[in-house]
Amino acid sequence: MRWHLCVVFAAGMAFAFTPAMADTGDVGSAGASPATLHVAAQDYSFDPSYPTVSVGTTIAWTNYDDELHTITSDDGLFDGEIQPGESFSFTFDHPGVYFYYCQPHDWMIGQITVTDAGS
Repeated sequence: MRWHLCVVFAAGMAFAFTPAMADTGDVGSAGASPATLHVAAQDYSFDPSYPTVSVGTTIAWTNYDDELHTITSDDGLFDGEIQPGESFSFTFDHPGVYFYYCQPHDWMIGQITVTDAGS
């Protein structure tokens, strides 16, 4: 996999985007150390919304909006509250498909697909 780094300067702030931030990007691979995928809760949506990751990957959601958001799984596996500027992390130890949403803003939805490291 080729890695490209794009740096965007806006209002005096730099933002770096990598393939891990692509909406459907894959994170982690066989034999690699556990990865962390950063998901933004911004403009009342999650980005990326539907990533695929390997078992052992940690997802770190950060709230870039001015209101509280939650990261609430449909199956009750995780439920985190994130104030503006704060983050919530969860490590996915088992393969599967995990749906989540924001309780106060139920149109904010996402799905994490977790695959075996050998898949």
